[in-house]
Amino acid sequence: MTTLLEKGRRGESLAEYDIVDMHAHLMMGPVPWGEEPADHLVRAMDQSGVRTSLVSSLARSGFRMEACNELMHQAMRKYPDRLLGYVYVWPGDPQAVRTEVERRLAQGFTGIKMLVLMGYDYVYPGYAPAFEIANERRLPVLLHAYGGQAGLDDVPVLAERYPDVNFVLAHAGAQQVEHHIRIAGQVEHAYLELCTSSATYRAVETLFENVPLERIVWGADDLPLNMSHQLGKVLGAQIPENAKEQILSGNARRLLAQIRT
Repeated sequence: MTTLLEKGRRGESLAEYDIVDMHAHLMMGPVPWGEEPADHLVRAMDQSGVRTSLVSSLARSGFRMEACNELMHQAMRKYPDRLLGYVYVWPGDPQAVRTEVERRLAQGFTGIKMLVLMGYDYVYPGYAPAFEIANERRLPVLLHAYGGQAGLDDVPVLAERYPDVNFVLAHAGAQQVEHHIRIAGQVEHAYLELCTSSATYRAVETLFENVPLERIVWGADDLPLNMSHQLGKVLGAQIPENAKEQILSGNARRLLAQIRT
């Protein structure tokens, strides 16, 4: 049997594995080489054999959340069978957050994206309406949780408040792998997502050995990261083939199947 790693090295298609990318972005405006963001992302997916990406706009200072989410909505309409949207929220106005999340979910968005780097912890009250809606509908909420940065330790508190939210913790394995493992041990509905620009040695293997397999999912963070590069860390990991397939596809699809419509 040809392994996933062998197929990757040969540049063979991985389309048969129905891969799900749990963490992708659209830039606000054309990518540096002039391509439209959604076109770039789908081209990268085609090259890498990725079937579905869950995507949020890559917010920059000066862009309102409504504009970011409208960009995502237009991309979903252009590629309805490939791109699923995360609603990006800015917690400055709780009522605006509730209105925006409800509006975008009615348009077919799939989950919610939050970014602690904006200066608000995830327990900040402005995020509460988004978490409440996610809890009602059992949505995935993607949290930027890079290494020792503020936000990761908020997750156990949030999990008690919102027991039906599926927390997707981005960048697991980038720094302080033990921190992510500890949070996953405390929160049964926390999923560790693998995208990183630089990973700890044997990060995938360490997570596989210490976290229930069904709670590890794959993401590329393209843009700014490269999708093929991010696939490589799973294809080359020293774990069983069926575990790689679960991380790349099965676990994410089971997570998405929990959403209440």
